[in-house]
Amino acid sequence: MEITEEQYLAHYGILRRSGRYPWGSGGPEHNTGSRSFLEYVQTLERSGMSSVEIARALGTSTTKLRAAKSIAKNEQRASDIGQAQRLKDKGLSYTAIAERMYGSRSKESTVRAMLAPGVKDRVDVLQATSNMLKDHIDKHGPVDIGAGQENWLGISGTKLSTAVAHLEEQGYKVYYKKIPQLGNPGKYTHQKILAPPGMSYVDSIKNVSQIAEIAPHSPDGGRSYLGITTPMPLSSSRVGVRYREDGGAEHDGVIYVRPGVPDVSLGKARYAQVRIQVDDTHFIKGMALYKDDLPKGVDVVFNTNKSNTGNKMDALKKLKDDPDNRFGSTVKPSVVEKDAHGHDVAKTVMNKVYEEGEWDTWSRSLSSQFLSKQSPQLAQSQLSLTHELRQTSLDEIKGLTNPVVKQHLLMKFADETDSAAVHLKAAAMPRQSNHVILPMNSLKENEVYAPRFRNGETVVLIRHPHAGPFEIPLLEVNNNHPEGKRLLGDVQDAIAIHSKVAEKLSGADFDGDTVLVIPNREGKILSQPSLVG
Repeated sequence: MEITEEQYLAHYGILRRSGRYPWGSGGPEHNTGSRSFLEYVQTLERSGMSSVEIARALGTSTTKLRAAKSIAKNEQRASDIGQAQRLKDKGLSYTAIAERMYGSRSKESTVRAMLAPGVKDRVDVLQATSNMLKDHIDKHGPVDIGAGQENWLGISGTKLSTAVAHLEEQGYKVYYKKIPQLGNPGKYTHQKILAPPGMSYVDSIKNVSQIAEIAPHSPDGGRSYLGITTPMPLSSSRVGVRYREDGGAEHDGVIYVRPGVPDVSLGKARYAQVRIQVDDTHFIKGMALYKDDLPKGVDVVFNTNKSNTGNKMDALKKLKDDPDNRFGSTVKPSVVEKDAHGHDVAKTVMNKVYEEGEWDTWSRSLSSQFLSKQSPQLAQSQLSLTHELRQTSLDEIKGLTNPVVKQHLLMKFADETDSAAVHLKAAAMPRQSNHVILPMNSLKENEVYAPRFRNGETVVLIRHPHAGPFEIPLLEVNNNHPEGKRLLGDVQDAIAIHSKVAEKLSGADFDGDTVLVIPNREGKILSQPSLVG
C-alpha cells in the first residue's frame, strides 16, 4: 500500500510526545525535539506553504499548530537560557557564550537579552501553568477550562490555551459537555473540560456537578499560583439571620456588614460577592455590602428566603469535604498576615469571588440566546454591525507594514473571529454594560438606581438565561433616589432594583446575579408583561 506524504507526517504527532516517532529521533543531527520541529515548520514556511497548509499536512488545526509552535519555542528558549546561565556561572563572558552556543561572537546581544532579569520568568509561565493544571487534576479530577477561567487565573486566554495544548501533548484530554440551556429548547452551552490521560469522555462527564473549577490564582501573570488560604471562621454568635417571615426573601442572598469592623472588612470595595465560613461547619454565600443600622451584638446579617427553624445554621450552607476548597467554588486568595509561627493566616472573614469594579470588565457582546428572542431586524442590525467592525479591524491590520506585528495581529484576529462565529456573538448596543443587582425596595417597581446611565432614561435588563421578552424588565433610571445615593453613591457596575423586578428576571436573587443593562430609548428591544402566575 502506498503511503502519501500527508499520511506519513501524521505519524509524527504535532510534537515529540504525541506521535509514533518523536521529533528529533531521526539521529544526532536532530538533537532536540523542539528545535527540529520549529526548523521543520520554518522550512515549510520558507517554501511558501501557508499555516493552513502546514496544519493540514500535519493532520491538525491552525490553532493547535500555533500552540505547538509556542510550546516548542518556550521549551527551546528555556533550554537556551539554561545553557547560557550555566556558562555564565562558569565565568564565561557574553561574547564567549555567544561563540560557544551559536558559533558567532555577533550573537552577544542575544545572550545578553536571554540573561536579562525577568526573561526566565516569562519562559517559566507555560511550565508553571501546566504544572498547576496537572496538580489540580490529580487532586480533583477533570476541571473546567471554559471561557472566563483565564480571568480567574489571572493570565491571558492564549497562555491558558497553550498550557492546555502542552498537556494534550502529554496525553491529557479536552472534552466538551453539552448542557441544555434553560428556557431555550434545542440550544446548548458547551462546557470545556480537561481530563487526565486515559479517562474517556463518558467517564469525564458521569457527574457534571463534580467537575472542579480551578481554584489557584496567579498574582503575577502565570509565573506562580496561589491556592486558597485557610479561611478565617466567623463565630455564629456574630451572625444574624433575616428569615422569610421577617422580609428576608425580598433581599435573598444579601449579606449586610457592619462598617468599621476590621475582620469583616471588604477592603477598598463597597460591595463584593463573597463566601464566609461560619464556625467550623457552615458558610454563607452572597453579596456583601455595608449597612449602619444592624441589630446590636451582630456584625453580619444574612438575608434568606428560608423560614426560621429555631436553628440559624439551617439557613446556611454546609462546608464541603474538600480541604483545599471548603466552599466548592473559586475565591480569591485572602489578605493574609503571619502568625507567631510564621504561617499565613487570613486577616478577614471575607473570601471574595468578585468585587466592585470587576463586573464592568465582562464581555459586552450580545448572545445568540438574547437575539433569538428578539426581532429579526434587531439580530440582523447587530450582526451586520459586527461584520462591519471586523472588516474595519481587518483592513487596519492589513495596512500595517511591520510583518511581525502584522502576523501577530492577524492570528489574534482569526481566533477572535472564529470564536465569535461559533458562539454567534453580536456587537454590543450603544452604552450597554454588565451590572450586579442589589435590592432596594424603597424604589418603585418600574425604577432602577443606575448611576452609569442618564437620569430619567429608559433601560432594559437582560439576564441569562431567560425564556422570553416577558422576563425582560423595562425600567426608568432614578439616580436622585436618596437611599441609593446614601448607600451606593456613584457605583459603576452595580444597580439597585425593587425585589419585584428580580422576580421578573426569571427568579433572580441577590447573591451575585448579574444583568446586561441596555438603554432602550427607541424601543428596539422587546419587553412584555410577565406571564400570569
